[in-house]
Amino acid sequence: MTIHNKKTLWMIAGGEMQIPTAHCIKRKGYNLIISDKNPRAPCRKYADKFFCIDIVDLEKSKSIEKYFKNKISGIFTIASDAHYTANYFAKKNKLHHTKLNISKICKDKNLTRKFLKGKLSQPKNYLISSYEDYIKKLKNFDKGYALKQLNLSGSKGFYEFKSNHKLSKKQFSKILNFNLKNKKILIEEKLLPKRNTLSEMSAETIWQDGKIIYFNCVDRIFPRDTMAYKNLPKSLYNDYKAGFEIGHINPSLKSKNEILKIKRIMLKLGNLLGYNKMKKCHILKADIFFSEKGPIILEMTPRLSGGYDSTGSAIIRGIKLSEAIIKISQGGRFKKKELKYYFKDNNKKALVISKYIENKRLFYIAFGKKKINNLFKDIKLKIKKNILLKNEKYFI
Repeated sequence: MTIHNKKTLWMIAGGEMQIPTAHCIKRKGYNLIISDKNPRAPCRKYADKFFCIDIVDLEKSKSIEKYFKNKISGIFTIASDAHYTANYFAKKNKLHHTKLNISKICKDKNLTRKFLKGKLSQPKNYLISSYEDYIKKLKNFDKGYALKQLNLSGSKGFYEFKSNHKLSKKQFSKILNFNLKNKKILIEEKLLPKRNTLSEMSAETIWQDGKIIYFNCVDRIFPRDTMAYKNLPKSLYNDYKAGFEIGHINPSLKSKNEILKIKRIMLKLGNLLGYNKMKKCHILKADIFFSEKGPIILEMTPRLSGGYDSTGSAIIRGIKLSEAIIKISQGGRFKKKELKYYFKDNNKKALVISKYIENKRLFYIAFGKKKINNLFKDIKLKIKKNILLKNEKYFI
């Protein structure tokens, strides 16, 4: 690849969810480097240079840095778990980045729990490293419990059990050794969702020169949510494992008062992490569980959301996050008149439903200014006819 005078961006991860951003980068005339461990990554066709490297492998990724030293103007990830890698190399190359300590806290569930302890509501939790630890801690959970890998997001490495379910030593060892990089896991109380509401939300914010910009709250749908049982084909969610997301509704259906509570939580969270003291623009996203005791932060991360919320349904709503991340990665700021262009929605709603087949996640989407019940009817029809979401059709 020959680097001309055009600016060059390095996007870490090149899956289907990154297609709209890759296309946007090329449309705007940038050179694009992509790294992804999948040699047939969907975004590879957009790359000027592609590196087949795991997005979290720092050592192997150094070859990319060496190859393009002093020629990269921005490094970022979107809708993937590579925020530490992106911030690590951006810092190393004196490019705009979010503090590495924030990425370090956010990518480790135990560090997240330690950081939030006594500051924001937390599930009861313990760090355990042996079967003996596990047996001792079981008595503390009378309403069920979950076992979680420390450095995997969402449903990866997540296991949920009833309070009277005791694993054998062999079963526990299999879970403990699921990720050989860690020899410890978290055991947490099983959270019970608040009645008559969707149980989880993703809230996304951008902080500019210490001030928060709220732009997106998305309701996530899980098998435990009554709305799923009432409005979706049973065949869709019957075989879902605990913690696997069925889909999402963008924007959230929560009331203005509920959204206001979440905004206050995001403001407090950002202040605790130091976003209020950081220059230029930085992303903060959190997954929040609506429990019987109130909202609880499950995960937080300095990147935009996956699951097609940021790179799919947000685009349909008129929010230009791919363009925004290009600007942010290069240390840009948003002028007041630009905020409407990047973050103002068009009043459309989007319903995204996913289906897992042989470890592959397929997506269906319905959108418009219709009532949510009508969007569910549209989705049921698309599922019946197997009309899948196609990035190229809707988002580029």
